[in-house]
Amino acid sequence: MESKTEFREKRFYPVFFMIILSFFFVGIVAAMYHSTSERISLHNELQFKSKILNLFGLSNKEIEKQFEKSISKKQKGDMIYYEAANEKGLIGYAFEISGSGLWGTINAVIAVSPDYKKITGFDIISQNETPGLGGRITEDWFKNQFINKIILSGKKIVNFELIPENEESKDNKIRQITGATLSGKAVLKMIHNEYENILTEMEIEYD
Repeated sequence: MESKTEFREKRFYPVFFMIILSFFFVGIVAAMYHSTSERISLHNELQFKSKILNLFGLSNKEIEKQFEKSISKKQKGDMIYYEAANEKGLIGYAFEISGSGLWGTINAVIAVSPDYKKITGFDIISQNETPGLGGRITEDWFKNQFINKIILSGKKIVNFELIPENEESKDNKIRQITGATLSGKAVLKMIHNEYENILTEMEIEYD
């Protein structure tokens, strides 16, 4: 008489076991994702608000409180922007911009004066450029070069130009990152193209 085969000895048992095990671990990963995704989202939002405040030279010690006090999120047509003010009045506007980098999309924010003529702040939100080369577009010395640069001269958008890293940044000149010329050019192209869109949406005349 043949003995009954135990369930664990049947051929499909290993497959059945792996399926159950897979569901178990997928469940753990899903639970971890849901438990952390909200915190990550809140952290990213806080970091973004901090960057906006920094663009206008506003204190970010109490980010939420200062942002609510000084920054207003507005929309005109399809353009979402941020208006900054203090006790003396309007400080300027900030816009989210993006463009193609060497290895992916570059996302940034740019702040301009109330008359749209001068850049008052510039920061990188995210990028995928080569670490140690193009990734250096996030370094303060590179980003801060744009501060107080004239971007709208009369009715013409200024074309910024790259110069060697060891030269002095004057007028429309921007010191490039040695070994990462393409990433530098990508930033300049992004600023120019996106500023055209900004002026168009905000109904500011330009040539």
